[in-house]
Amino acid sequence: MSSTPAPDDYFRAVERAFLELRGGGLVLSPADWDLVRRWDERGIPLEVVLSGIRAAFSGKVRVSSRMPLGECAGAVEAAFGARRVRQAGAAAPRDAAPQSGTDPEGLVGRLRSWSPDRTRLATPEMAGDLVAAARAAAARIERLGKSADAPASAGETVQAIENDLVMRLQAALPDAAREQIETEVRGKLAPYRTRMPAATWRTTFDQSVRRRVGEFFGLGPLIG
Repeated sequence: MSSTPAPDDYFRAVERAFLELRGGGLVLSPADWDLVRRWDERGIPLEVVLSGIRAAFSGKVRVSSRMPLGECAGAVEAAFGARRVRQAGAAAPRDAAPQSGTDPEGLVGRLRSWSPDRTRLATPEMAGDLVAAARAAAARIERLGKSADAPASAGETVQAIENDLVMRLQAALPDAAREQIETEVRGKLAPYRTRMPAATWRTTFDQSVRRRVGEFFGLGPLIG
């Protein structure tokens, strides 16, 4: 299972760290919220975002209380890039658990070995089709990894493949499980309902539900 923080923890931590360092303002702007959502959507770890924010402020002589979070974006990207370089150069154990649903190699392994718990399906007969869909998704993701020198088909990305699989999983949810997942996510994101732009909140809600659907079926936090 992933150690990815819950969506409400991710947003709360970024908001608190940024506003404390900025020394002004009580809430993030709509543009700031959307930036945090995009960092979360891309799977940038919380500690990397916070490190980038701190680095952005450490390089400033004077800080404005109206400074937007966007001024930290470059430092966050630099921190994320440095982390990926370190990971690429490290000899990670082959059996190490994947850190997130967006790790392609780890995701391929999970998809190939996955078999749904039939008691968690709306109808047990769906199991065979879901297993086939998971294996097909694994093959598509693996092909992407081998096509670095050849263009992938239009729109073919790991996220697009995940999205297709998550839609199948959502369709296989029993009504009671779907309602429970949506209620849990809605409760976690409730503090941000009036603080985020409506479109940002809805996108965050949908993405969080998709993570939970993956976890419900034992595949980890797929984000679609």
